[in-house]
Amino acid sequence: MVVCVTTLRNAMHSRSVLLVIPLLGVMLGCEKNPAEPQQENPQELITTVLVHVWDEPDSMHTHTFAFRDLDGPGGNPPAIDTVHFHGHAQSWRLRLDFLNESKEPTDTITAEIRREAETHQVFYELSAELQPYVSIERLDFDRNGLPLGLEARVRLQTHEELHGSLRIRLFHYDAVPKSAQPGGETDVDVTFPVHIMP
Repeated sequence: MVVCVTTLRNAMHSRSVLLVIPLLGVMLGCEKNPAEPQQENPQELITTVLVHVWDEPDSMHTHTFAFRDLDGPGGNPPAIDTVHFHGHAQSWRLRLDFLNESKEPTDTITAEIRREAETHQVFYELSAELQPYVSIERLDFDRNGLPLGLEARVRLQTHEELHGSLRIRLFHYDAVPKSAQPGGETDVDVTFPVHIMP
């Protein structure tokens, strides 16, 4: 700021009127802080997780189950569907969609996650009641060969009725390299009740 004012004063003393206007611009520019840090892009708001499931022999009939928390943490409790599998089919496919339904129209974030597969990964965690009888295999990968997890196969090893839960976590690897382990920032952490019907 001092340098700018001094320069302007020297210009006025030399009666060089043509320099005054440009130097005024320089002086105003000096009042801004060029070292001001850039704001990071805000984290994308995800209000809704959709779980689409279908048994592999019958891909024409897809069932969709939702986790919705439209007013975010601390507001009303989320609405959570129970994910149902029928024991008559031992192999199921699963696909996830992530949405921001607080916008009009709804913002579908799934495509962005798929485009940025190298910095995202979904992890599935079954409750202890289900682990001996259910397994989940992620089917989609990023170009480095690490799982993405938007697509998965669910295998059932029982025809008996079971109740449990499925935890789904989406991680965003920005500050740390993506690995086979959970890490980075947690974009989503939701738990669905699960019912395996005989």
